[in-house]
Amino acid sequence: MLKADWYDAAAGPHRNLADARDKAEHQGKRKMLAHTFAAQTVITFEPLLRENLSTLMGLLDRHEVARTEVNMRRVLNYFLIDLFGQLLYGHKLGCLDRGNDLLDAETKDGRIYRVPFIESLLDVTVINNLLAILSNILPLIRPLAKYHPYKKKGTDWENIVYHNTKKRLANPDPEDDLFQRLLQDSKGQDLNLPFGEIIAECSAMMNAGTETTTAAMTNTIFLLYTHPQVLQKLRAEIDAAVPGNEIPTYEVASNLRYLRACIEESLRIRPASSFGLPRIVPAGGREVAGKFIPEGVIVSVPTYSLLRDETVFKNASQYNPDRWLTKDLEEKKRMMTNHLPFSTGPRACIGRNIAYFEQTVVIATIVKFYDCKVEKGFQLQTQERFNSNPGDLPVEISRRCD
Repeated sequence: MLKADWYDAAAGPHRNLADARDKAEHQGKRKMLAHTFAAQTVITFEPLLRENLSTLMGLLDRHEVARTEVNMRRVLNYFLIDLFGQLLYGHKLGCLDRGNDLLDAETKDGRIYRVPFIESLLDVTVINNLLAILSNILPLIRPLAKYHPYKKKGTDWENIVYHNTKKRLANPDPEDDLFQRLLQDSKGQDLNLPFGEIIAECSAMMNAGTETTTAAMTNTIFLLYTHPQVLQKLRAEIDAAVPGNEIPTYEVASNLRYLRACIEESLRIRPASSFGLPRIVPAGGREVAGKFIPEGVIVSVPTYSLLRDETVFKNASQYNPDRWLTKDLEEKKRMMTNHLPFSTGPRACIGRNIAYFEQTVVIATIVKFYDCKVEKGFQLQTQERFNSNPGDLPVEISRRCD
């Protein structure tokens, strides 16, 4: 079932992997980027991950010394902007060093100004979602939407991507970064993509590579530090595998079964994207869950509901990583069949390998080295946009003493 016209709302003149509706176009884009996000490629990013992780730890240590509260949602977002910006463009964006997300943006006439990355990205997704819901009258309402202040934020977002893309293209020395994969294939042959298409792909990658993983990491930190028994069990596993003061490597952390269970359970109970992705029933109609659906009808399966199905996940509203360690093979198979935080099939999230890679090392490191005190009774809010974006997560932070 192909993507519905819902995806037209945020699309520009050039489609990217996320909003391409045409099957052949999508397959071509996925083939172009498949090697980039393959598991064997992702693990080569570890030196950059560790470099940015050290900067993150430096920032957390400064908060401890100053005895100031730290907003984990914000600093994790800064970390991922820095990391993914470096992975994509090969140059530093410096959010962690500055302690803010103000980045250079550039208009088409060359004017450079500074705007907040996070606000620019999140606000434009609000208006895009509204347009998507009203996609059947999109040609009528799109001209009116350009006057909305959130559309101005969309222009700021586009100008951030434009500036960094232009800056990277001006680099005469090819970098071993993700951007190079948009210029040449794995055999070194030029792809000759139009500039607009390069911009579109960079925009999609900077969006998905920062905000989605920020949501996942923030949710996991919140759940771990508000479930002390789970945290204690996870720490025992990490401390046994990584003694001393070494930052966990991906090779070691990826083999920690309880760590993976904690991450999977977080993705289940607080998925980064929780609503149903709209699809069109093809010609001739289809039977879905025992009911015939005529052609042309838009259908979807809400991720949130799927991941909280009590017939599959016992006590589904409870954060219980131990459920993933069950020895009941039938139960495990049933859960895995319904556990689709990254969707499934040929249009599933192509970045899932890098998302797991980043979470595994970062969560293991924070849990190993830091105590995070969450105020009693605090509830992490969620803003529904395209993703389920978590709100601020203020914590008192300190280095572990034991």
